[in-house]
Amino acid sequence: MITVARDKIDELAAYYDEHDTTADLERAVPREPVPADEVMIVTSLRLPKPVMDQVRERAQERGVKPIALIREWVEAALAGQDAVVPISVIMAAVAEYQHRRAS
Repeated sequence: MITVARDKIDELAAYYDEHDTTADLERAVPREPVPADEVMIVTSLRLPKPVMDQVRERAQERGVKPIALIREWVEAALAGQDAVVPISVIMAAVAEYQHRRAS
C-alpha cells in the first residue's frame, strides 16, 4: 500500500487546483492495450496456516515464490489432458510424489 504524507497530498491538490494540465493530456500518447489473455487479475485466497506453510516450503524447494507455485498449480489443474505441460511442472510433480512417498 502506498502512503503519502498529508502535507504532500495538500501540496499536490493545490498544484492541480492552480495549474491547467490540458496541454500535458493532449501530448499524451496512449499505449497499446494489453491482450486479454495476458491480463493478470489479483485475487485473495485464504488458506489455513499449516497449508500455507507447506506451500512456502515447496516453493522454497523449487526456488519460486509461493504465489507463483499456487498459480502454477491452478493452471495445471485447469489444463486439459492434451495441454502442453512445462518440464518444470513435471519435475515438480515427480519431486512431490517422491517426497510424499518418503514421508
